[in-house]
Amino acid sequence: MSTIHFRIEEETKRLAMQAAERKKMTLTELVRERVEELAEEERQFQLAHADAALEVLIEQAFSDYDGGKMEFISDEQMNSEMDRLKALVRQGKL
Repeated sequence: MSTIHFRIEEETKRLAMQAAERKKMTLTELVRERVEELAEEERQFQLAHADAALEVLIEQAFSDYDGGKMEFISDEQMNSEMDRLKALVRQGKL
């Protein structure tokens, strides 16, 4: 677990301590809760950003397919190709 140290104005600290007391929490507990909320918000933001990036890649793949730049192969063809590549790796040729 990590530790965070920071300086704040005395008045800010006093008010924050009063808020913590009102919620029947220590200031440390309250700050930890708020930091965890902020971290969760960032997690959600990053997930949404990753989803958007993935959508762009998927759209590009379909665009390439529609433009004739790529083709899909069957599961059987893919397994056969993977077996061929694995054999080359085992032989040290790849």
